This record gives sequence, structure tokens and C-alpha cells, in this order.
Amino acid sequence: MSGEGLSVSFRRTQETTKSNSELLEEFQKIIYSSRVMKHMKWYGKDYSVYLEEHGDEELTSWQRDGVAIKDTFQLCISVYESWGEDSDLYESHEREDSFVSLARKFANDNALMYFPDGFPSEWIEQEIINEKKHWNHFIVKPDDKNIDEICNVYYRYGIMKLQAFDEKVESQLWQDAKTEIKRLMEHEHR
Repeated sequence: MSGEGLSVSFRRTQETTKSNSELLEEFQKIIYSSRVMKHMKWYGKDYSVYLEEHGDEELTSWQRDGVAIKDTFQLCISVYESWGEDSDLYESHEREDSFVSLARKFANDNALMYFPDGFPSEWIEQEIINEKKHWNHFIVKPDDKNIDEICNVYYRYGIMKLQAFDEKVESQLWQDAKTEIKRLMEHEHR
């Protein structure tokens, strides 16, 4: 039976006191005692919930891209295809015992930034100039001199998006976040 991996994304703050290893151990205890185990693959206590962190050279290139920003890490699980039968148990922030809700509470308890949509990376926008479509590709570079501010904007967007529950509000939040991130990225090149 095949499946897939799910992850939750965090960034350490100045107030974070535990090491990434200690945070992993704490998160493992939370997940292993939760309903999230229902569709999880078991690889043993040390490997069923695992850590991908910035600077780990043993990660594949696509995994390193996922934690390219300094002080970031992801906590990951592998699940069977059957997880789709209970997708709210893994993806719903409205459910207190879901994977993502447990991750958010874990972040709050440990002074971590929690990114519901992963880390800021890239997006494409279309604009019309002289009645012709033009595509702009925006890429957030992990070593951007304003990366801390960019992460703060993206973090605020992610948390406000969870509270929006309205597509128009959510869309406006994303437009505002993109505008601010572009301003920060452009500021570097002035």
C-alpha cells in the first residue's frame, strides 16, 4: 500500500529555547499519542515522525529547498493513501486534534513561527501591458537581505488566513502579503 508524506513548517525565533532535536522529540510524543496515528506508517519511534532542517546536507536537493531559509525546519510524517478518508484529521485547522492544529499549538507553546502553507518561495502573476499578457515570476531567495521581514509578512498572512474563513478576505490578504513581499524584495535592488 503506497502513500505520501505530509509536513508542517516552522521557523525558530529569538524566544525559542529548545534545540531542534528536543523539539522533534516533543512533537513525536504529541503525534504518537494522538488520532493522527490512524493512517500513519510506522517506521519505529525514532523515524515515524522525522525532522528536515536547514543546513542538513544529507537531504535531497528538493528537501533542502523546503528548508532553505535560515532557522527553518519541517516535521514530517508518512501516511497511507487511506488518509484521504479522514483528510480533516490531517489538514483542518478547525479540528483541535488534527495534524496541523497540533502543529500550530506546538509552535505557540515553543515560541516558533508556524507556516500553514510552508515557507515563502515563489509565485507567478499576470499583467496586461498594451493589451498583451506578461507573466512575472517572483522568487523569494533564502539569502535575501530582508528575509526576516519577508518571513514575518508571510507568517502574519498565514495566521490571518486561518482566521479569515472567507475567500474574498483570504484573497485580499494574499494580495496584500504579495505586495509587501515584493516591496521588500525590490528594496534590496534599489
